[in-house]
Amino acid sequence: MQPGKMQMNGRSLPAPGRFHGLDALRAFAMLLGIVLHACLFLMPVDDWPIQDRWADSHDLENNPYAFIFGVIHGFRMPIFYLISGFFAAMLWQSRGLDGLARHRLHRIGLPLLAGMLTIIPATNAFFIPVTPLTWMYSWLSSLAHLWFLWYLVLMTAVFIACARLGLRFRHPAWWLLLPASILPQYLMREGMIGADGSADLIPIPHVFGYYLVFYLFGAFVYQKSIEVQKWWSAGLAPAILVAMPAGYLLLDPESLGLAPSNAVRWTAAVIGAVYTWLACFGLLGLFRWIASKQRYWIRYVSDASYWLYLVHLPLVLGAQALAVSWPVSVHLKFALICVAVTSILLATYRFGVRYTFVGRVLNGPRGRH
Repeated sequence: MQPGKMQMNGRSLPAPGRFHGLDALRAFAMLLGIVLHACLFLMPVDDWPIQDRWADSHDLENNPYAFIFGVIHGFRMPIFYLISGFFAAMLWQSRGLDGLARHRLHRIGLPLLAGMLTIIPATNAFFIPVTPLTWMYSWLSSLAHLWFLWYLVLMTAVFIACARLGLRFRHPAWWLLLPASILPQYLMREGMIGADGSADLIPIPHVFGYYLVFYLFGAFVYQKSIEVQKWWSAGLAPAILVAMPAGYLLLDPESLGLAPSNAVRWTAAVIGAVYTWLACFGLLGLFRWIASKQRYWIRYVSDASYWLYLVHLPLVLGAQALAVSWPVSVHLKFALICVAVTSILLATYRFGVRYTFVGRVLNGPRGRH
């Protein structure tokens, strides 16, 4: 198996190489988290602590940032978990199940534990009053944006349990995971394409099940050696131009003269699932096309993206708190928040993380040349 090109051969898998396109796509998904959370203070949502007055006069149906949020939210974590499942299967092949468990505890478990005492309390301080007890134990009520690490730990445990029971991910029946995603999508709360938020220590079953579908499908892609094709990128156009607008219209059926009903909800769930899978396959094809060769700057940003996502949310909230009263365009505020937070975190990664113990935990050792 050559890095960046997967041959269709489910019987034997050679030693894994480096998949530069998948590394870059995973980094892209992480960095979009900054954009996603920057959108929220320009949207009329109840559970975000800082909101610009502009959002009061722009409801979700007529808010460009709500549309940007929906486009990103519909595919970002599904593609992330799909890639995570792919690499889990690769690590199983190269290191065995015990090696996979050690690797995931080191790269995921340790950052999560550190974040429980640092990043999560700093984030939750914007949502709840800060006391010494809430600082130390606020993760019990909310894992904030680091819920995704906890989900990865749980998914790794599920994956290892399945493997120890003799389950393999090569049978064509695994393609049924695509329509299987419709049921958890149907169970999501109305008014959103994509998964509900789930930051609690005890996962919401249908949300965890939804993301697990993509994780297991990623393992299937690796073990079945499905070749990622460049032409898959064509799926992005119908996803964004057709499926996403149609899904949004069905989220408010009364605007179409339709009475809310189970039939409408099922239709919206199907369209939501179609959007997500089209976007996932489209992005796989796009990054196979544009990022399959090793480039230093892409590899560098890929390494940095993990740190950026772990630490970004307190900075985004702080930047929003500063910007909310600025007498400038909201579009300029949004751009400045994204650029400033990303720039600060890239600098901290370069000078305080990359060649330190923290960098070794997150990405493994990195040379200076």
